Amino acid sequence: MTLRINTLAGILLLLAGAAGAAYAQSHSDVQRIVAVVNDEIISEYDVNERMQLITSTTGALRNQEEYDQLRKTVVQLLVDEKLQLQEAKEQKINITDEEVQQRFNDMAARNNISADQFTQELSRMGASKDMILRQVKAGLAWEEVINARLRPFLAIGDGEVKTYLDNLKNNKGQPEYRIGEIFLAVDSPDKDVEARQTAERLVRQIREGADFGAVARQFSDVATGAVGGDTGWVIGEHINPDIKDAVLKLQEGQVSDPIRTTAGYYIVTLGDQREVLSADPDDTQIDLQQVIVKIGSDPDAQRQRIAAQAATLKECSGVGQLASSLGATDSGSLGTVRLGDLPAPVKNAVRPLEIGQASEPLRTGTDFRVLVVCGKTVSEVKEPTPSEIEDYLSNQRLAMMARRYLRDLRRDAIIDYK
Repeated sequence: MTLRINTLAGILLLLAGAAGAAYAQSHSDVQRIVAVVNDEIISEYDVNERMQLITSTTGALRNQEEYDQLRKTVVQLLVDEKLQLQEAKEQKINITDEEVQQRFNDMAARNNISADQFTQELSRMGASKDMILRQVKAGLAWEEVINARLRPFLAIGDGEVKTYLDNLKNNKGQPEYRIGEIFLAVDSPDKDVEARQTAERLVRQIREGADFGAVARQFSDVATGAVGGDTGWVIGEHINPDIKDAVLKLQEGQVSDPIRTTAGYYIVTLGDQREVLSADPDDTQIDLQQVIVKIGSDPDAQRQRIAAQAATLKECSGVGQLASSLGATDSGSLGTVRLGDLPAPVKNAVRPLEIGQASEPLRTGTDFRVLVVCGKTVSEVKEPTPSEIEDYLSNQRLAMMARRYLRDLRRDAIIDYK
């Protein structure tokens, strides 16, 4: 079973199989105290359980060095959660058991399973419901702390909103990018090597198939981690200068090498690209019909014949006649589909077509398929509203303030690593 967990608290995407977890478990005394955070303890058991869940997300640990790197990262995650819960208590913010349980239930429901099934799946992977509930509670508590302590001091003026919108209009037609980011903060020079090694490991695991969004939710030190690292659409000139060169070199779906900045390491991926205030081609709705022809003894000659006849098609009313003339084994409507949801070969074949035009023959298994566009609806382009712009600018600023807040909590806390 594969579960997708997507919560504001940044819980993991859980993938089947917990390779590497047994390695961690066999190397530890679960009763040992790992750290004390302002008189509250973190045990080896806590560390092992979180590592088990993380290795289910990012893949197996290959050696002792990777185990040691991940363990340091997990300890810091658990320390931060302790600090977040302690700060919530200091601010007299109470997260009830009912709120936490409801979030747990929502997580299960989004995966089309019951809360009991979710609990059983966690147990199968060597994790527990209690561990997830603790992580959820820390996330909810930190969210409330940020809203109470920082959001009231945010002031996005009308001038800033207008400047942002004017800039969009001035850049109409220029490229903008949907970027995913993971940021690993380096708060002191002695943490640099550890952060770099962690970043390198995460890049490797993402390239080997680990879900970028899941890794971002668990490891990223910026607010976008809660939404899988998604920064939304960013105009080229507004891309963070620290990562801009790397982003512009990426093809859709590629992941960068770790990028060192003054504050830490970025890992970025390019999700999509479009033009500012222009319709996203992937959002175009296309009504497709298809003609399927079984491949014969001379595929090359057959392909040329099919392509020549398909090129004569002028309107969709002729699809039936085309199918008959080609000796098709099947033909008919595929319905209306979003261009961006089509497999890449199909998407590339139909994207340039006008209504009534047929594609070149596509070879699929033992068949040739000709696709015919019989309707096309381009998505409507809407300018973002002032409130949407204000929310975007506020969240950007809030993310920076929240990171500084947590850094200050670390600095002021009494943390004893055992």
